[in-house]
Amino acid sequence: MAENYNLGSRFGLNITPKGGKVSPAETQKKDTESAVPNLFDSMTGYVAKYENVFNGEVAEEINMYSRQAMIVGMNLKAAETKRSFDMNI
Repeated sequence: MAENYNLGSRFGLNITPKGGKVSPAETQKKDTESAVPNLFDSMTGYVAKYENVFNGEVAEEINMYSRQAMIVGMNLKAAETKRSFDMNI
């Protein structure tokens, strides 16, 4: 019964792949090698994805929409009928 609970048993976190034991240094090296290129790819991918923000196209669109909203608001205000009730007693 005690042989089921020793450190070499294949239970829980002690399970190793069929190819043999992999040292923690090798797994850390593989993790690091895959993480470093992914870090730079994610940074350059972010810039490529949001390029229109960085080159000013979004600011131009915001200005265009704010001008349109101002013009519509001015036209609505100008077309509004003035109702004034003046009562002199």
